[in-house]
Amino acid sequence: MTLIRYVMIAAVAALSIFSTANAASAVEAASTTSLNVRSGPGTSFGVVDTLYAGEIVEITECEANGWCYIEHAGPSGWVSSGYLTAAPESGGTPADPDCSLSFTIGPDGPTMSIVCGSGAPAPATPAPEPAPVTDQACFYTDANYGGTYFCYGVGTLNALNTTFNDRISSVKLEGNAKARICANNNLDGFCREVTTNTNALGFLINDKTSSLVVYTGTSPSTPPTLIPMPIPFTPLIVTPVTHSTGPIALKQTFSANLDNGAVSGAGVDIWYQAVTATSKFITPRNGALLALGDGSNRGYAGCNVAAFSGSQIPLGAMPVGTYVCVKTDQGRISQFRLNGFTGTTMNIGYTTWAN
Repeated sequence: MTLIRYVMIAAVAALSIFSTANAASAVEAASTTSLNVRSGPGTSFGVVDTLYAGEIVEITECEANGWCYIEHAGPSGWVSSGYLTAAPESGGTPADPDCSLSFTIGPDGPTMSIVCGSGAPAPATPAPEPAPVTDQACFYTDANYGGTYFCYGVGTLNALNTTFNDRISSVKLEGNAKARICANNNLDGFCREVTTNTNALGFLINDKTSSLVVYTGTSPSTPPTLIPMPIPFTPLIVTPVTHSTGPIALKQTFSANLDNGAVSGAGVDIWYQAVTATSKFITPRNGALLALGDGSNRGYAGCNVAAFSGSQIPLGAMPVGTYVCVKTDQGRISQFRLNGFTGTTMNIGYTTWAN
């Protein structure tokens, strides 16, 4: 008989900021390889520990991007769920080799399932409505969607800048977007229509693109009448350089320097201010600026264009899992995530970029 074990991870965004993960909701899993444990849910966060292959951990929280918070004998933190599998049975009996972890996103948050045998668990909740997809094309300097890239919506680029001119090798499409890429400026010379994701351009256009147009529907016979980007065009290059990253345990009334991760001292950027037991804030210091936005993970690109201000943020507006963009007193772009609390100590994971 097929055995299915189905466990739901509760969405942490609904928890009070003073709550901790309920141990009863934890899922036991094993690492399939030597795996980095990071201070936040993504590769831009610093490494705080490493799991050995086969190490048993408890999953207490997962995010929609597939990263999960694990607890184990070493420093706890975030790992990619793609490298976790079902833990051995009690008594050390190896798990069924057909067992695996299944990660899905439902309207109530991420769901982690342990599936054994040939069966599959019925979804705990109906699938969510798909999010709107932007009509855009992304252009990569390496084959297989690697290297430096930029994404462009419906419109025309009559000339690429020196970063991308004669360097495009693969194209990924989103929504209903299609693209025409041409060897010369102003959509002239040899052109190729790209109507599906293309992980390697042919030799006639590979590393030879100088202009392009992104469109929907049928291919335009002439460049469409659209508002082009100003020339020279400087697209967003998603290759930020990390200046400092890691976890910070910030005690109540203490301050943190997000340029180097130090607690208190000169050049601090955020202050864990406690006016009363129920009135607490994150307050910028020394000219640093904050941007809460929608509290999502915006990374360097999103924080770089965030609407910063010198206003403090009430802790009540920051449930566990909230991200806050910061412009440090040194002018660097930074972001931290509220991972939870140990007593009144606030546990955060931060990344500050050099660019």
